[in-house]
Amino acid sequence: MATGLRKFADAPFGGRASEDMNDVISTVVLPAKKRYLYKIYDIAGNFIITWKDVISEPKFSISLNSGFSELVIDVARSEKNYDEGISVKYGNILKLYVFDADSRYGGVLIYSGLLSQYLPAVVGSKETVQITFLSFWWKLDKMILENSGSTTLTYTSQDPSNVLKDILDRFSLAGGKLDYASGTVDLTGLSLSYVFNTVTFQEALLKVIELCPVGWYLRVGADDLIYLKNKSLSATHTFTLGKNIEMYEPEKRIENIINTIYFVGGGTPNYYKKYSDAGSVANYGVFAIKYIDEQVTTDAVSSVIANRIINTFKDPEVRVQIKVSDNNGDGYKASQGYDIESIKVGDTCQIKNATSKADTKWDEAIFDIDVFDYDITNSSSLVLQIMKIEYTPDNVLLELSNRQPDISKKIDDLNRAFVDSITKDNPSTPA
Repeated sequence: MATGLRKFADAPFGGRASEDMNDVISTVVLPAKKRYLYKIYDIAGNFIITWKDVISEPKFSISLNSGFSELVIDVARSEKNYDEGISVKYGNILKLYVFDADSRYGGVLIYSGLLSQYLPAVVGSKETVQITFLSFWWKLDKMILENSGSTTLTYTSQDPSNVLKDILDRFSLAGGKLDYASGTVDLTGLSLSYVFNTVTFQEALLKVIELCPVGWYLRVGADDLIYLKNKSLSATHTFTLGKNIEMYEPEKRIENIINTIYFVGGGTPNYYKKYSDAGSVANYGVFAIKYIDEQVTTDAVSSVIANRIINTFKDPEVRVQIKVSDNNGDGYKASQGYDIESIKVGDTCQIKNATSKADTKWDEAIFDIDVFDYDITNSSSLVLQIMKIEYTPDNVLLELSNRQPDISKKIDDLNRAFVDSITKDNPSTPA
């Protein structure tokens, strides 16, 4: 079992003198159980303190084309004296590092977020403070994309990757903490035009993904950098049933196929075009959706959006959930485990030993308990992409699929399509 860094310094909540890693080295013995380092900074990025009284273990998730979930931690502090206004202050930033046999003394940054809530509690003789941190992806949805006060931004004949960079530049200029760096954003090779009018930074980034070719995805790193990449055709990771996979749930489904799109755009009369995949329609019948974006008036843009959706969703989905064990600690389980901190959303993977039901005992099951109830032999040959990671110190729950989530079908995006129809003719600058 992993443990937090609970070696107390002379100061009530840890040392304030330095932000280097020396204070963690004495607590790590290699090969080691996991240790976590909670470093707190102010909103300007100045180091404040290392918390050494955390009594909870980190649990959070991250999704493809999205960001990290919230992280809730408990610290052992009196409700009368818990450093409120100094380290426990709205807007302070947490950098969470893990130290184990894989990262050794260098540590690995696994989470970053800003302090949004705290709750002192007294239960009997036990006093704690529960503190919540939110990913900076959340902040993207709380700010409107602007250009010197104008909420209308026009990009003409631009690669979507360069549009994304410009949006992040404006986010940083407005005080946002997500950015890009050399090598984190690749060029797609496309040249498109698009107009944003009264949208949040998050909505703008989601639209950029829709403007990318099929297979391209966005990932938010714990380093607060945005990554825009094309899906790898080869497996980044290989997981093995009976070794580092604790649980395996495969699923095949047809109900979310999309092979026909009625695209409604702007203009007078409305731009209106139908896209379909004849092969998918012949094999599975018609699965149609209505897609509305009144900023689109040309085939050049509508074809990229529609073909991305259809090429992603024209075939049945193979979706798998697996729980992968960590490789730290003692015993057989650790010796057969995996470096779970090396797994990123967007990575690809292959599952070994997922053979026919005559040869295995895996499905929605625990190994060697439940009988595999249908044939999924082909899952061993598939290269699946990691859509979501639910992190705990001892294992990660991975959601895998042969296709990426449909950005346009999210509930908030359906609402966004309606809002776009209202705001597309807004003046450039609000009164």
